Amino acid sequence: MKLAVQILIVIVVVSIAANIVFAQQKIIVGYYPSWMSVALPPSAIEYQNLTHIAHAFVAPNADGSISYSDGFSLLPSLISTAHLHNVKVMISLGGWGNSAGFSPMAADTAARHRFVQNLKNFCVTNGYDGADVDWEYPAGSDKTNLTLLVHELRQAFNAVNPPLQLSLAAPSTDWSGKNFDFASLQNDVSWIGIMTYDYYTGMKMAGPNSALYGNFSTNSQGWVDYSVQYFSLTRGIAKQKLLIGIPFYGMLFNASKLYGTSTTAGTSALYSTVLPKLLLGWTRNWDEQGKVPYLVNSTQTQIISYDDSESVALKCDYVLNQDLGGTIIWALGQDLIDGKEALLDVVGNTLGMVSSAPVVSNAEDPSSFAVYQNYPNPFNGETRIQYAIPENGMVRIMLYDVMGRLVSTIVDREETAGTHMALFSLPALASGIYIYRITWQGSSLAKTMVVLR
Repeated sequence: MKLAVQILIVIVVVSIAANIVFAQQKIIVGYYPSWMSVALPPSAIEYQNLTHIAHAFVAPNADGSISYSDGFSLLPSLISTAHLHNVKVMISLGGWGNSAGFSPMAADTAARHRFVQNLKNFCVTNGYDGADVDWEYPAGSDKTNLTLLVHELRQAFNAVNPPLQLSLAAPSTDWSGKNFDFASLQNDVSWIGIMTYDYYTGMKMAGPNSALYGNFSTNSQGWVDYSVQYFSLTRGIAKQKLLIGIPFYGMLFNASKLYGTSTTAGTSALYSTVLPKLLLGWTRNWDEQGKVPYLVNSTQTQIISYDDSESVALKCDYVLNQDLGGTIIWALGQDLIDGKEALLDVVGNTLGMVSSAPVVSNAEDPSSFAVYQNYPNPFNGETRIQYAIPENGMVRIMLYDVMGRLVSTIVDREETAGTHMALFSLPALASGIYIYRITWQGSSLAKTMVVLR
């Protein structure tokens, strides 16, 4: 009897543990345009923060053949390196400016069948783990043909061992409700990536590029939560199959205030070019309704709506709280700061891909000077900073705001060689991004931390 009880307990514990792991596993898809491979070569991608990479783009042709978009090239090292890190690589089809061939191909039965076989062979030959259909955008007359195309791809992909994965990119809202048969499509794809950004692209109004929440009396173009509720409630898509989009870029408007008139349509501004503007007289503001930041220049003539570490962490928390499938990111490499993928780190840490606990070294005499990411990060109470010095010496850890102003001295003391931990807590510290810099024997290292109140 005791043995039976013990077995039952083990089964229950294993079952609970399995469910917990499953609940915590989120899909993180980083779109990787080939033209980003110069700034961010495959060897430099932070694979530990990803589950999938969508290599963009190849284009479908009307006759069912496949062509490369401008700037695309096969990157065998991307696939081999990703696989070493247990990250799957999808080939992404279409995208903005490369989707014209979808409609005539999908409408022609012979061409569609030819395309399905060509794409399956393309994936197998080049080592891709599946394909992402990014048709921007089908018309109402394409609805049936899109459903047929995706279903036939699913059948062909299932014939591969192991089966190839298949995903679909979708606009933030299918306003007409007539362009996608999501009830059928969701059965054939692993996930649907909602492009919850570009809400104000092409408009002469300085609206948020990717607001998390909103109200139509203020924001006429939509927001992330509205899109999720639309797809899950109105269109009946399981939340676990929905991935929200997180942009690693913002939109620059010639306007004096958020939701103000812009003299020109917004233009894209990569996060890597936005953050340095804080040191050039631009002021960071916070849209409390949308839960996103925006910058205003010193003359109050330009506004940049964008996402930073704080808003990205809130979007990831939203994924967890809503029990969504995960997130898609456009695009890898656009958040490069000092050679590090600053926003991708936040995504990985918040969604549980990377253990943010400090790496504890057992070595009494580390071979090099190092500082590790603070844990937890983001945080709202206290955090810990681990660092290592190979020789005895004076150590200083200084905390700065994004304007470069000294906020606090965390450590200022003589240390022995080894690995050390500093506890930091400053209850009055406002939400935002901060930089902690450690110096030792004339050398210095820096990392960013995020405070969320």
